[in-house]
Amino acid sequence: MAYENVTIREIVERCVAHTWSIPEFQRGFVWKGTQVRDLMESLYLNYPIGSLLAWDSQQSVEERSASDAQRPSLWLVDGQQRATALCILFGRKPYWWPIDVWEATRKKYDVRFDVETKEPPYFWIANAVIRKVKEDRFVPLSSLLVLDPKKEADQQKLQDLARRIKYQGLCDGRDELQVYQQLNDLRQIRDRDIVAITIEHELEDVVEIFARLNSRGTRVTEADIYLGIVAARNPGWVRDIFLPHLKKLAERGFQLNPNLLFRIVTAVGAKKTRFKEVPDAFWGEKDILPAWDRSKTALNHLVMNFADYGILSNDPMPTETALITMAALSEKYPKQQFRPLLYWFLQASRFSRYSGSSATAVDEDLRDINDSISFDDALTKLLSRFDHAQPLTVEDFMRDYVDSRFGRFLLYLLVYS
Repeated sequence: MAYENVTIREIVERCVAHTWSIPEFQRGFVWKGTQVRDLMESLYLNYPIGSLLAWDSQQSVEERSASDAQRPSLWLVDGQQRATALCILFGRKPYWWPIDVWEATRKKYDVRFDVETKEPPYFWIANAVIRKVKEDRFVPLSSLLVLDPKKEADQQKLQDLARRIKYQGLCDGRDELQVYQQLNDLRQIRDRDIVAITIEHELEDVVEIFARLNSRGTRVTEADIYLGIVAARNPGWVRDIFLPHLKKLAERGFQLNPNLLFRIVTAVGAKKTRFKEVPDAFWGEKDILPAWDRSKTALNHLVMNFADYGILSNDPMPTETALITMAALSEKYPKQQFRPLLYWFLQASRFSRYSGSSATAVDEDLRDINDSISFDDALTKLLSRFDHAQPLTVEDFMRDYVDSRFGRFLLYLLVYS
């Protein structure tokens, strides 16, 4: 394990130049604009922002983005959100960021410095009002932080900006030199040191380390870890097949959590959703790829049939967990009519089948399906877990729908019908 002090601008340069990259088991950029702004404010106030964890891998590793001829020296295991945010603040595209959405990203995370204010907040996310301000009150950070190779030109740009700000009548009570000093203080964050820790562990250990680290309170899920293992054993599968199919489902209205889709795969292929109970061999190409194909077919079948009843997205659904059971049942009995399956889905939603321990309930469902000798037998077993014969009453439609997702969903289906 090695420790190194790296300046902010060196971090940006390494991300842009592909000296650092992102392994495939890393999640995408999930920070909100306010988090990018707060990172900048922490740097400005000289608050610590934590260390970065890099991995010196001796083996071949797949990247989140398509790789070029240059192999990265190190892989960012913890710190992708901060490193990406710094690149955005500098107005420079990190290597792994998609080219086709970069300009939209810059606009979305357009953080600006308010030269007038003397107390927090010093920084703002640019909106339509801020962008219409003709004076230089709200200065884009990318224009302040970008480094001119010539030191004299770098200083001259800052002097010109300070002079222009005073000419516009801004920063009352401060002269041009004081304005320049304030802007220069901000610019000095480029040379702030951040500790970078480099490790040389095996991939499985790195994924486990990644799981135990917290970033702004967001803990990596168990499914993230096992997706990382699959990514390691099946190079390119997560990046080129799994994630693009999630995007296709979203385009059809079903914006599913990656963890849910991954649990459908294990439910179909291994008959389990508790990842630790899945045999280690399942994560290899021989088992996971056929399971994926069957899961994809079953889920596409469900989406197509849902549309016939006006269910055009997962938004109104009382529960998405039931999709795991439905996919497993549809995969085992693909030629059965959808209507009985929809009936089970409504009853499972009505009786809050997954309101307790959803993993336990799904495992029970999978056992019922696995032990069945026919579709009717499986459906009978599944329905026996709640009093589905109990008729709906007028009172069921008089509930406060704010607290009843099932009530809203059923009313929607009735109106659509």
